[in-house]
Amino acid sequence: MTNLLSTIAFLAIVGFLAWVGWGMEPHWSSKDGSKFMCRMHVHPQDANDRPRWRDVKVSVDGNELLVYARTRRSGNLRGVWKVVGAVNDSEKNRRFYEVRSTSDVGATIRVPQSSRCVPVLDRLVP
Repeated sequence: MTNLLSTIAFLAIVGFLAWVGWGMEPHWSSKDGSKFMCRMHVHPQDANDRPRWRDVKVSVDGNELLVYARTRRSGNLRGVWKVVGAVNDSEKNRRFYEVRSTSDVGATIRVPQSSRCVPVLDRLVP
């Protein structure tokens, strides 16, 4: 009987940790906020398409963002981007930055509002 209870307790703990882990935003920021990891997606061409958020690494270089893909699926996000706007999502404590590439492709970057990169990115908003 104790073996059954310990197995159920173990599965409950693993399930709870998985639930917490999937709810967390994958994010990291350097101390000065000039380098960070976040989520990004390209704006879809068709309004019915649902964009997929991809993990990317971003480095702030002057007034531009250098985006590096963390996976092969994020390869189309690599390149130089400029911040063109920002908006808050107070409900989920996120900040969204609208960015545009040199080839005039639009995308969105998502970071937590408490991140050290927010003041750095806010300075780039025109």
